[in-house]
Amino acid sequence: MPVQLIDHIGIIVKDLEESVKKYEDLLGVKLDRIEDYGDGLLEIAFIPVGDTLIELIKPLKPGSAAWDFLMEKGEGIEHIAFRVKDLEKEWKQVMDKKYPVIDEKPREGAGNTKICFLHPDALNGVLAEFVAHKS
Repeated sequence: MPVQLIDHIGIIVKDLEESVKKYEDLLGVKLDRIEDYGDGLLEIAFIPVGDTLIELIKPLKPGSAAWDFLMEKGEGIEHIAFRVKDLEKEWKQVMDKKYPVIDEKPREGAGNTKICFLHPDALNGVLAEFVAHKS
């Protein structure tokens, strides 16, 4: 099976510190780490919930889809990421099937991963990401 599990859920937030505190307090979870991503475009907090991560994503400046999401829709769930074992193989199948995509080929992701995004039209309006963790 190509999809192994839901890797993470990406949630856009205005205030990362306040959001982390809310998730820890309300859900009883603990922050794993915070990373900068995209050469100063985003700051991402990783919070494990079982086998799935919650990614709290704070856009820092214009130039990312996350920034556009925050400006147009406000805070909320931006994407769902599905873990795959072989991203190159799975992405080739997506491309061969002619589904609409945002990424033509895999690129570097946060948390030592490779990623590709499907266009929301591919899965009924949901922005979906395929992600593979590097060994």
